[in-house]
Amino acid sequence: MNILITGINGFVGSHLADFLLKDPENRLFGAVKVNARKRNVRHLINHDRVTWIEYDLTDYQSVQRLLEKSKPDRIYHLGALSWVNYSWDMAAAYMQVNAVGTINLFNAVRNLKLDPHILVSCTPEEFGDVKKEDLPITEKTSIAPVNPYAASKVAQDAICQTYHASYGMKIIRTRAFNHEGPRRDISGALASFAYQIALIEQGKQEPVIRVGNLEAKRNFTDVRDMVQAYHLAMERCTPGELYLIGSEQIYTIKECLEMLIGLSAMKDKIRYETEQARVRPTELNYLIGDSSKFTQKTGWKPTISFQKTLQDILDYWRAFVKSDMY
Repeated sequence: MNILITGINGFVGSHLADFLLKDPENRLFGAVKVNARKRNVRHLINHDRVTWIEYDLTDYQSVQRLLEKSKPDRIYHLGALSWVNYSWDMAAAYMQVNAVGTINLFNAVRNLKLDPHILVSCTPEEFGDVKKEDLPITEKTSIAPVNPYAASKVAQDAICQTYHASYGMKIIRTRAFNHEGPRRDISGALASFAYQIALIEQGKQEPVIRVGNLEAKRNFTDVRDMVQAYHLAMERCTPGELYLIGSEQIYTIKECLEMLIGLSAMKDKIRYETEQARVRPTELNYLIGDSSKFTQKTGWKPTISFQKTLQDILDYWRAFVKSDMY
């Protein structure tokens, strides 16, 4: 089976590639931007079942060539601009990549008369700041984006629905709640905390962790469980439908920070301070979802504890700080 992963070099894309390569029948096509950083997939660069193709989602001809070369049976569309904090400064770029880029992908599929199953990774950020009394979030919860990233993904979501309704394209939409693990960039809160702890342990930062808002509460799933969920979504879910994915592990960001600090031998010396630059203009206080529709459809159950996830994140950044990549 030919499988195309856009954004394969990202946090989730790299773990998805690892998972899919466990099946010796799968041949992967990894779509990456020109000169993109490949730190997360350096162990796959010379893999005999991975073909690397440079492309740009915002350039239609580039996307068409990508599909001509890969002729995919399945597409995991993970390529996106996805960091919320930067979206206020680059709102047009986010809309161009996430929405127009998806249009380019779908049009290329149609023009080449391909018929792949396509999984599109949307986001619960689309729901906005849901009130506590309206939890848990379900597939029927109203969308109300409060940042440009979420707005661009709402547009992408609408495009998916339109192309499925208009052309019968086999598009499966997922909104995955917070998923964490090794390889996430330090623009993410937990990765940032772990990175700073690793620096402190090596004497490269004073024992103070800079933080943003710590009161937000989230579902947390290990990324290695999440990519298995994506695979099951592709295998068992119904095109045209929306599925929420997340675990029952629910914590505040403050609880996550304190658990990470507790894993360090320097835990009694480390303190934390709020840095205003890390506080978003708008915040989602609760992103807590009900994944029962997805679990009933697929039988998926997460298997990795949050404690292991945190330990693996911290160990990843410890190794990074000690390596020649630092």
